[in-house]
Amino acid sequence: MLLPIAAITASLFGCNTAAILAPPPPLRAASASNLAIDVEFAEPLDKASAQDPSHYLVYPTNGSGSPASVLQAALIDTLYGRVVRLSLQDPVQGFLPDSANYTIQATAVITLAGRSTGTRSVEIRTGLNYDTPMQSLLTLHCNSCHGPVRADGTYRTDSYNELFAPGTSPTPNVIAGDPNCLLVVKTKPSNSMFRLGRLTFLDSEIIHNWVVSYQARP
Repeated sequence: MLLPIAAITASLFGCNTAAILAPPPPLRAASASNLAIDVEFAEPLDKASAQDPSHYLVYPTNGSGSPASVLQAALIDTLYGRVVRLSLQDPVQGFLPDSANYTIQATAVITLAGRSTGTRSVEIRTGLNYDTPMQSLLTLHCNSCHGPVRADGTYRTDSYNELFAPGTSPTPNVIAGDPNCLLVVKTKPSNSMFRLGRLTFLDSEIIHNWVVSYQARP
């Protein structure tokens, strides 16, 4: 089980500690499902502007297909106001193909401070796997406290198999498809591992969507 750790204790032993997060890169993105992509901005956004689908373009990076239709844009980030979920429809298949390269472009979204974000773009590979992007996310945010040197709660996050172990609880920390399994719950914005791991809202959503939408696949 992932256990709460006081920030002062964590700092003494070298863990990631709770802190004010630096802004993420100007634009990050990750699949939420085969019908949605989550996009994270560096700044808090004006809600009305962020939720205007006309500000977004999603298209195959290789240029071989038509852009996906952006049916809806929803500001889902209740903590920082930075993450927008785009609901999408592929013109041919209806859903976005898995393991395909797409570019997300955002233009003239207005920040909470009233400034334009200009034109920003980011490329993603659709779908969520342990190899990409979960392994690097866990390495960056979790393995210092849940790895081979130190395994708080007798739980480790440094390998795919270890993620499904029970730790100090008889219940596995990851249960494919279960939004209430411990890894998902503990990394939500209101809970301990979100703070101690210095996750962003998008990081928390990636963990949730990997477990639930993508069945914690390798």
